[in-house]
Amino acid sequence: MKINLKKTALYCTILLILLITTLSSFAVDRHVPQDTIAAHGMVAAAHPLAAEAGVRILKEGGNAIDAAIASAFALNAVEPNASGIGGGGFMVVRFAETSEIIILDYRERAPAASTKDMYASEQAKEENWTQVGGMASAVPGTLMGLKTALDEYGTMTLEEVMTPAIEYMENGFEITETFSDMIKDNYDKLVDWNDPFAIAYLKDGIPLETGDMLIQRDLANTYHEILDKGIEHFYGGELGQKIVDAVQAAGGILTLQDLKNYKLYRHEPVKGNYRGYDIYSMPPPSSGGTHLIQILNIMENFDIADMNYLGPTHISVMAEAMKMAFADRAKFMADPIFATDIPLKGLTSKEYAKFLAEQIDVSNPKLEIPAGEPGIFEHESTSHLSVIDAEGNAVALTQTINFFFGSGVVVPGVGIIMNNEMDDFATNPESPNAPEPGKTPLSSMSPTIMEKDGEVFMVLGSPGATRIFTAMAQIISNVIDFGMGMDEAIEAPRIHAYSSAGKAMPIFVESRVPVLSVEALRLLGNQVDVREAHDLYFGGAQSIMLKNGVLFGGGDSRRDGIAVGY
Repeated sequence: MKINLKKTALYCTILLILLITTLSSFAVDRHVPQDTIAAHGMVAAAHPLAAEAGVRILKEGGNAIDAAIASAFALNAVEPNASGIGGGGFMVVRFAETSEIIILDYRERAPAASTKDMYASEQAKEENWTQVGGMASAVPGTLMGLKTALDEYGTMTLEEVMTPAIEYMENGFEITETFSDMIKDNYDKLVDWNDPFAIAYLKDGIPLETGDMLIQRDLANTYHEILDKGIEHFYGGELGQKIVDAVQAAGGILTLQDLKNYKLYRHEPVKGNYRGYDIYSMPPPSSGGTHLIQILNIMENFDIADMNYLGPTHISVMAEAMKMAFADRAKFMADPIFATDIPLKGLTSKEYAKFLAEQIDVSNPKLEIPAGEPGIFEHESTSHLSVIDAEGNAVALTQTINFFFGSGVVVPGVGIIMNNEMDDFATNPESPNAPEPGKTPLSSMSPTIMEKDGEVFMVLGSPGATRIFTAMAQIISNVIDFGMGMDEAIEAPRIHAYSSAGKAMPIFVESRVPVLSVEALRLLGNQVDVREAHDLYFGGAQSIMLKNGVLFGGGDSRRDGIAVGY
């Protein structure tokens, strides 16, 4: 008797769907969309208190830049595990009066003592130098970036925009289940590199629980010192020396001169268009904006809107586009100051995307993914916030210390968590992304502003490392192809696919993706990895959409995201 394996698998899948449907009736879905609607201004951030801090500034007469900076500092208080002045970031600003878009790059830089082979040794691998301890920390730029933006484009004083953050640090706030879980998940790292009785995230050496008050006196005092003595206190002064001492005590190579030499860069945005909507996003040293546009360009060659949403064909097209983008990312992307031959025009061209799209066969997924030749088509743990003010000025800001709680090093008596951004460099000395003195590690951060007919349409971004630009491509497609609202597009189930060393990796899907689609993808030859629906792996987008003069905001419940408006 012959057994038809495909039919058997399909019957099993149907039975499994019936079981899951039954069980799901007893489950509570945290991802129920809830758009925030406002007429004047709005801030979407990864924590309600950070969003409220920005709206407070807007109501007090500040502009979108003031509000974004206040929210960024507030995130240092209420989501310190994901960003802060021990890290770096990118800011995209659009001015309503002129429609000009500017980009500030205050990403972390490699210390002067860095070498291409610094992480190539067996000792470096065994001791995990790129991820924990002093060797993982690059020169932080967040404070320089926020202060520069405030001085040049804001209307308020540093004290005014820092005050909400300081209040949260001094008065404390109840921590959420999400934050408590993050502390527990990173407990070993925190106690390995710090006195467990001296850091704010532990009480008597034990992680804070949901509902406990987090008070950060050291960090509040540090902010007061910066207000009293200026940011030079950080970039070369007594505070800077304390940072250097802590990093070096943990085995690092950061020096006071590295802090004194820190430079902020300005870039032109990378530009694209998806079905008539203009996209302005981060160029290298972030890979995010370039490959966001590349993925969308490939998808534009298919009638996505006519596909069964999250059916096997829809997922296959997105996954194949993502894998191709990652192959190109590995070959071409690096700090443009050190790699001057990045083929940006080719990578973002419609012609190259059409060439790649023609190679997609959903019934025969690619297992080998070589990098393309975009040059022949020529003519870079994290938190994001989005802001639009009453005048229409817009800010997309993404900041990071890389992994949750960064390198694990909390500067004693200072409260600053140091980044582990050196992990974004390649350990292979031959890579274009190998570390060098002053070099910026490759990023996937993609703060983005979109326009329709010359007017702001959407401000968006997400954390999630290399899942950032794949998540954003899905959110944009959800809105444009499937007509979803802002929060609906954010809360929808996500997938992620990539390639590494020329090989296709598994397609990662949230457990809310239809089981029938998962089984169909497997039958087609894909390896599929199903992750929990609330897994932080898929990021935490914070976005605002402007339609007919009305603001619609969404905050990702995969974290504690929310949009607040007035």
